Amino acid sequence: MVQPLGAGETGATGPGVSPVMLDAEAFNRFELDAWEAAAGSYGFLRELTARANGSLLAAAGVARGLQVLDVGSGPGDLAAAAAGLGADTVGIDAAPSMVRRAALANPSIPFRLGSFEAIPAGEGAFDAVLGGFVFNHVGSPEVALAEARRVLRPGGRLALATWDAPSRNRVLGLFVDAVSAVGAPPPPGIPAGPTHFRSDEELRALFTAAGFASVGLSRIMFEARVPDLDTLWDGVLGSAVRIPPTITRQPPAIRGAIRAAFDVLAAVYRRADGYAIPVSMQVIQGRRP
Repeated sequence: MVQPLGAGETGATGPGVSPVMLDAEAFNRFELDAWEAAAGSYGFLRELTARANGSLLAAAGVARGLQVLDVGSGPGDLAAAAAGLGADTVGIDAAPSMVRRAALANPSIPFRLGSFEAIPAGEGAFDAVLGGFVFNHVGSPEVALAEARRVLRPGGRLALATWDAPSRNRVLGLFVDAVSAVGAPPPPGIPAGPTHFRSDEELRALFTAAGFASVGLSRIMFEARVPDLDTLWDGVLGSAVRIPPTITRQPPAIRGAIRAAFDVLAAVYRRADGYAIPVSMQVIQGRRP
């Protein structure tokens, strides 16, 4: 289900939240190492994120003959979908193992090493730039948006998908809330970064400040069906990058308490044949004037 977005929830950078000093370089190093390690175990979330591909392609107006860039291309699913529409598609990812996997799975599409914050392309090289669940993994989102605008031709469109607020996107929200319920402190070795979830207003403001016009937002909502809670627990811990160490690097007693809180929170989604976990994603688009 795709719905227009109304007023969103206040994000982690909203009123009343003290600013956190961020080291974008340290954040990006952490993300790169984590995605390099997770390349072979991304399957659980991959099935969910693929649900946004059609909306991203439509939002960016991808069509036959257009020059399209997929940033943070991961295993290459979104780039392959764009190429399937006849677009001349290129994918970039900062993790070498992701680039290798995407290239092996899609030999007709060029995949290259590259960062959203330093896109290896000239100005005005593309008609559309796509990003599936990469925007919350860059240390300097303003720089990433400026880079996307730079490589777009006038009239070209940028479309990004990202995870919605934890209260709506329970597939990740259950973990966030379980950690909060236990009061688990952030373990060492995880650098602070930009908020993992942004409100509607924050996303619009970022796009507008970067010089994009005709900014629009939509929401994709569905239920992820899992046979048991172990499948959800192991699936997310095996395929996300910031939530897993927040839990796995805790002392055993705290890890156990987080899992117990998770089970209690998830009980409301129990069905006769397993669990139906609400998933919600935001898709934001903008046009380079």
